[in-house]
Amino acid sequence: MNIKLLKLQTGKALLLLFLFVHCKHSAMAQHPTVPETEKEESLVKWLTFEEADGKNKLMPKPFIIDFYTDWCGWCKVMMKNTYSNPGIAAYLNANFYAIKVDAETKDTLEYDGVKYGPTGKEKRDPNALAVKLLDGKMMYPSTLFVNKAANFSMIAQGYLEPVKIEPMLVFTLENAFRSSSYDDFKENFDKAFNDSINTLHANKVNWLKPIEFFNEKPDTKKKSLVFIHTTWCNSCRVMYNTTFSDSLPFAFIKEKFNLVDFNPENRDVLFYNGQKFEPSVNASNSFHPLVNVLNKNNFIMPELVVLDEAGKILDAIPFYLNPKTFNDIAHFYGDDIFKTKSWKEFIEQKSKR
Repeated sequence: MNIKLLKLQTGKALLLLFLFVHCKHSAMAQHPTVPETEKEESLVKWLTFEEADGKNKLMPKPFIIDFYTDWCGWCKVMMKNTYSNPGIAAYLNANFYAIKVDAETKDTLEYDGVKYGPTGKEKRDPNALAVKLLDGKMMYPSTLFVNKAANFSMIAQGYLEPVKIEPMLVFTLENAFRSSSYDDFKENFDKAFNDSINTLHANKVNWLKPIEFFNEKPDTKKKSLVFIHTTWCNSCRVMYNTTFSDSLPFAFIKEKFNLVDFNPENRDVLFYNGQKFEPSVNASNSFHPLVNVLNKNNFIMPELVVLDEAGKILDAIPFYLNPKTFNDIAHFYGDDIFKTKSWKEFIEQKSKR
């Protein structure tokens, strides 16, 4: 019985995120003075819509679309500060197709096979594509995050400094939107990366190493949760540092489950269901062969594998899970509800309480 947590957007699901640094009013209300002698800088490899569409057909990646205007001061600041940040630029260049668009261009733009022209002849009349993608809310700068594979899009309007855009990029790239709202993810992202007190809470989780769990069989009276993740997966880190230590599920999972911290780059020889799983000596960069068994050859990180008391796989749940969703999953399996109800029935009945 597999839990389906995918929240695929059916159409244009636009989430307006009014994120302004140390400022409660609109970025439209202030335009910083940028000396004309200062040249716009950016380390990001910008593409046109046509170029991005072409590349996406060969290798799918999320899009990030920067909408600017010639008269927008904050657009220039964002180009100089955010898109010239080496870390942000490297992350974007590796994982996104970045598109820079003059929202008031009089040129014809083509997106998804449809052509869009200017809405009027005046200098500040926007292009029809900008109107469509920004849902008619013409504020600059505006940043559109698009994951076409999941039909997901999210708008952030206003200036975004590097620390503000980081969780948005991870949220879009690593599919955290499938089981979490952005606000919830951002809150936990900040805890995971910037909160030392939260780190102390996270350290209270009693994790077993794979070799301790699979080879030594610690507690066969409990079900088990195997958390498969790596150190370079950002949403994995958010989940590792916040979801399991959250006060909502913490006491329950401690009572009901063994928790196994499984980095797929592990090189230990492990035993599962009477079989020996040994990493290849000549492939140090490959994942542990046991991972493909646990995730049923459908590996997506992070991944939570639920095992019954005998070690049989009950479920393999991909993508980031926030504390609330994880708590529901823990009770669904920990209280044996899965034996009498489907996940859909469980959630529907829970929502009616």
